[in-house]
Amino acid sequence: MTKCSRLLAVSLTAMLALPAAAAAQDEVASSPLPEASPVAADQRLAQLEMLVPEYFAGLPLRENMQSAPGELLASRMDGDERAVFEAMLENAGKSIADYAAASVPVRIDEANAIVIQPHRVTGIDAVATLDSWIESLRLNAERPVVERTRIAGQDVVLVSDDARPDFPLLHVFASGDVVWMVVAEDPAVIAEAVRTFGEPDTTGTAP
Repeated sequence: MTKCSRLLAVSLTAMLALPAAAAAQDEVASSPLPEASPVAADQRLAQLEMLVPEYFAGLPLRENMQSAPGELLASRMDGDERAVFEAMLENAGKSIADYAAASVPVRIDEANAIVIQPHRVTGIDAVATLDSWIESLRLNAERPVVERTRIAGQDVVLVSDDARPDFPLLHVFASGDVVWMVVAEDPAVIAEAVRTFGEPDTTGTAP
């Protein structure tokens, strides 16, 4: 399987996993969760969809978008991962009913693809939750590597797994109440994604 195919295989049920672990995530609910009411879930998903433009760099996003409410996503987390996530929500005065996420895998060409994942907890300061998200990602890696850098004038956390060097870096950054996770091999595509989905750069120093 090519890197491009692996990226496109990143599924919604692996939303909190590194791309390398996507195929391993399955039904692992540790305890029952309340079901989202259809109206509430639909509202969360509709609001999330509005944050994703129809097109990015000429690529169709919304038509490739898969989304799910937090209750479903949390049911796929293992015990340690879910404990980290629930603690983050509790500290922010939120619950799983405030969470929704989506996965948007798009092929750029025969050799390249991009996967964009918005994770939204309504009304939260996403920057303040980044450490918790990174901890969740670390739990899904065999040998996690975490680095911090600046891309397009914005703080970005790079997450990878030394046990799976065949996968490109996961780029994690925050904007408003959304944590964005982006995977692509082309640095120019990553920079454009950070400019598009991240906070506007006001420093005048963005590469």
